[in-house]
Amino acid sequence: MDRLDRLPWAVVGLWLAALMAWVGLLWGESSGSLAFGAAAAVLFGTFAVGDLVVLWMLPRWGYSFGPPRPPFFAFSLFRLFLAVTPLALRPFSWAVGLSLVGQLAFTGNLLNALIREPFRLTLTELVIPSPKLRGLPPLRILHLTDLHLERLTRREQEVLRWVQDLDPDMIVFTGDLLNLSYVHDPLAQAQCSRFLEALQAPLGVYLVTGTPLVDPPEVVRRLLYGFSHITWLEDQVAHFGQWGQQAPRMCLIGVTCTHDPERDGQRLQALMREVPPNAFTVLLYHSPDLFPEASALGIDLYLCGHTHGGQIRLPFIGALVTASIYGKRYEMGRYRRGGTTMYVSRGLGMEGLGMPRMRLMCPPEIVLIHLQGDDASE
Repeated sequence: MDRLDRLPWAVVGLWLAALMAWVGLLWGESSGSLAFGAAAAVLFGTFAVGDLVVLWMLPRWGYSFGPPRPPFFAFSLFRLFLAVTPLALRPFSWAVGLSLVGQLAFTGNLLNALIREPFRLTLTELVIPSPKLRGLPPLRILHLTDLHLERLTRREQEVLRWVQDLDPDMIVFTGDLLNLSYVHDPLAQAQCSRFLEALQAPLGVYLVTGTPLVDPPEVVRRLLYGFSHITWLEDQVAHFGQWGQQAPRMCLIGVTCTHDPERDGQRLQALMREVPPNAFTVLLYHSPDLFPEASALGIDLYLCGHTHGGQIRLPFIGALVTASIYGKRYEMGRYRRGGTTMYVSRGLGMEGLGMPRMRLMCPPEIVLIHLQGDDASE
């Protein structure tokens, strides 16, 4: 991806010219008309150049801040597929129609995925009843994850407005603060700190780190410097429960993610020794890859992200990639195993480096969890 981004623009132009020539030759041969082939090549080039212009303008419009070259190469290959595969159809007019419809549909979905859907913030609400919380006041926890901030955009501002309107009792964040392309960018760090400073809740804000390359400890310390309202749980347990003069009844367990389930599972097991009997346990961990271990240890609620819900989803298929060792098994949403409920959030941001900054059928998500005793009404 990085090598593609370093290619001179002249190489990008030669690539596009080569694809246009190929399209023109194939359509010219199939139609028996060089003029028709030339028109097909120009139409293909027009769509491809349009993609490049949109990718180039995204940071200037304030939508996203990734490099234009790598996604352009990927999009142009897909457009090539759409341009040449219909040639096998007969009558020839069907091939023309299907190719044109395919190119227009791809343009529409691309604009939606790059410009609209990354900013279509959604709220998911969960009610989690438990006998361990019986007789205690309900607790509202707002779960945020995978911010992947490049620059403050209207998406992050919208998140802060929702946080203010929802007024949760507690906020938890399960990793990946900055975009991988901007981990060491001073402006991104400063704006991420501004975002974190604005997160306020009566019972505090609790955070665990995500993928080590995305959340290096020295950078996280810089982001959180001077904040007393945010607690960074580095393999720690936070105890709660001064509700109705009761003994502690809930524990937040924060496990630092190394993406090594065996190692991280052992640390979770050690932390469980600090949990009082019959306490309601909430595990904060970046990915869903500890679900079997958490279930075996009797965790009540497991909150995570990391998968982005696939970020790019297709009908009937769902996520194309999840970055989980379990593949698509825990790609997004609510899962139940034994007495453990896990919720895998789609998160807020998008992957970095040369990956296209896009979401398709997978809008960003914040999750509001209502914890209550099983005798409370919903």
